[in-house]
Amino acid sequence: MSRFTSFRIAALILAIVPVAVVKGMSNRAVEMNRVFEAYDKNHYNMCGFHIIGHYLSLPGADPAIKSIMQTRPSEDTSIVSPSGEFRIHFDTSGVNEPVLYNSNGQAEPGSAFAFADSVAKICDYVYYVEVDSLGFPPPPSDSGAGGGNEYDIYIEGLPLGEYGYTDWNSAHPIIQRVNPTYATWTVIRNEFESTYTQGIPAIEVTIAHEFNHAIQVGDYGVWLNDLWFYELTSTWMEQVVYPNVKDYYQYLPNFFDNISAKPFNSYNPTDFAGYERCVFGIFVQHAYGVQLMKAIWQNLSHEQVMPAIEAAFKSDGVSPSAAFQLFSEWNYFTGYRASLANEFSVASYPSASAYPMAGIEGSGVLTNSGVTFSGVALSLTEHFFQVNDGPDTVGLAVSNVNFAAAVSADTTEFPFSVGISKGGSNCVKQLSGGYCLFFDVSSFTNWSLVPFVSGQALVAAQDLVFPQPFNPSIEELKIPYPFLVTNGASLWIYDISGDLIDRVVGDAQIVHYLRGSYFVWDGEAADGRKVGSGIYIYVVSDGSKSVTGKIAVVRSR
Repeated sequence: MSRFTSFRIAALILAIVPVAVVKGMSNRAVEMNRVFEAYDKNHYNMCGFHIIGHYLSLPGADPAIKSIMQTRPSEDTSIVSPSGEFRIHFDTSGVNEPVLYNSNGQAEPGSAFAFADSVAKICDYVYYVEVDSLGFPPPPSDSGAGGGNEYDIYIEGLPLGEYGYTDWNSAHPIIQRVNPTYATWTVIRNEFESTYTQGIPAIEVTIAHEFNHAIQVGDYGVWLNDLWFYELTSTWMEQVVYPNVKDYYQYLPNFFDNISAKPFNSYNPTDFAGYERCVFGIFVQHAYGVQLMKAIWQNLSHEQVMPAIEAAFKSDGVSPSAAFQLFSEWNYFTGYRASLANEFSVASYPSASAYPMAGIEGSGVLTNSGVTFSGVALSLTEHFFQVNDGPDTVGLAVSNVNFAAAVSADTTEFPFSVGISKGGSNCVKQLSGGYCLFFDVSSFTNWSLVPFVSGQALVAAQDLVFPQPFNPSIEELKIPYPFLVTNGASLWIYDISGDLIDRVVGDAQIVHYLRGSYFVWDGEAADGRKVGSGIYIYVVSDGSKSVTGKIAVVRSR
């Protein structure tokens, strides 16, 4: 579903969904709940942050509802947290009165102050982790809008399934720009007995999640087209602050079930809002460090999310395409496959065995005629296949890493063909037993392929220049790039006499597949002519180190 289609659907839903009226509920709460319930037919949305952002972006949004959505709640009592950083607002009676439940699932009468006190202490711990320990900037002051300079948390009755939301007044930005910043406030539900995670642990992850939104909006600004990454990051932050609370498990099937169908950067407010992709944050945290996630957000202060991700990886000396390839490997080794990760020297999520598994799109039995899988892929999607050869299995992970298409919201379906044949030409990897791993795509720079070869019958040969001999009339040459940093990457091609034929500079022509990096050369000299048959010398360098090898060119025409 396109982003624009989802806008129209949301607007229609808001027109027909009945209001959930509760006696004693304020008009503001009634209208807010009406909006939230319209987006949340199946209790998917635990956070109303992106719903508010999405509704505010609708061309036909009701101005009266928009005004109500940007109005603070009003409760009869408040307390300040021990650190002095938070003010907790709540009612001591009525429909918004907070209530705790005992171990038997029974409401504890008169527990409003105990509930608020728990929230206050949790808020202080979340601040300590996200600001003091991780180094994120604190949310900006609201200049006393909530009764003081503390950050304001309001406790109210919310629709079933919703944990809380972070809100702001778009009429009063702190910094006015394409992605303006705002002072915010947070609302959390007044009971956590009806949620996926219950009790104090549910309050913990809710505060960790919503306070991260306050940091995002207040310090980095609001990109209304990138709301999915705000929810991704805040859901990731839940397990950073409270690693033993696994509330995010409820969303993971939605990611792994759609890993091949929905691009990584797609957004639908009713069923693909970003929570389910929190595994990307977990991947970055454990593969590259929390500082890389911080770098992405620092970039978000001046550019949208996909360029921000690209720039953050590159500044850390990591190719974005290589990172997405590694991400796809982690996503392959979940469930029972998690136990196989070490066999292939792949790290995995700390809780990978508890995660759902991505589906296998195609499987086949290896015969002398080989096995071929063909399909199409949207940008930044992952596709997994399996080839069986007696007791041995080859897994094939194919990813479209076309970041340019993702940035431009290009919905082109790119064709590909992958498989194993007996003999064959233009192999991307030779396997023992005379088998050839092939991969047919229009441009290798937009794809990654990783084979997972187990057992003894099929053992991957050493990575070499391929194909050899090389026919520039019909194919491209892949030359291994063995260095970690690609910023200073260069390729020189010389003829046998030592004359420079061509030079390729920069990482634009480096592809990442087969768990390695390769320069792609089209067999053209610097003047655009295809080179003739013969022996050529290549030199690959990262700016400080270099490797040298030979290329055998055989022209067919």
